[in-house]
Amino acid sequence: MVKLVKKTVKKVISKNKQYFVNIKRTVSDVDIEVSTGLKILNSIDNKIVSVFGTHNLEPRHPYYINCEETCYRLGVRGYAIMSGGGPGIMEASNTGATRANTVSIGFKAGLLKKEQLVNKKIFTHQLSFKYLFARRFCLAIKSDALVFYPGGYGTLNEFFEYVTLIQTGMVDPVPVICVNKEYWKGMFKWLKEKTLKENFIQQRHLDGIYFAETPQEVVKIIREKA
Repeated sequence: MVKLVKKTVKKVISKNKQYFVNIKRTVSDVDIEVSTGLKILNSIDNKIVSVFGTHNLEPRHPYYINCEETCYRLGVRGYAIMSGGGPGIMEASNTGATRANTVSIGFKAGLLKKEQLVNKKIFTHQLSFKYLFARRFCLAIKSDALVFYPGGYGTLNEFFEYVTLIQTGMVDPVPVICVNKEYWKGMFKWLKEKTLKENFIQQRHLDGIYFAETPQEVVKIIREKA
């Protein structure tokens, strides 16, 4: 058991070391990714809606169907749709955008192999990122609204990073929409009963977060608030 633990620790350190030892390469790679991502974003005149959610569901799942229809409805109204370019909710959003014949952006995580398998025909623009923090930055910095479908650690990571940036005034505020209130209610109950009650956040930090159930509700919020 001791040997197994040592082996696992060594592997983690090895992955980290490649970044902080090869400084010039790390900085150069990040520069290229962010620069390329921003050039793509600056070439798009449409308002952009970024969509987040789990990669782990099939096209027949209700979340997938809801997301595809939402992005189709946004697309026919002229919005560009951006996602992480992977399967699941991401694929649903870009599929809806393509069906609406609007701009469809996929900013993929290059080290996640599943994200490289999604059909290229559903993207008008795509880019593969090695660095997830650079990808998250590009996924939100020019977006007029952020839509979150149910998801796991990756989705929650994105949600809390963007909400934190808005809370601290580091970026412009945009509407943050959580789809399916039943899924999110436990987390927001905890935020209100713990973090808000203990004065770690203020009510105004929750006021820019909206809940929706249907594609029509998502579109309505974006049209009114974005």
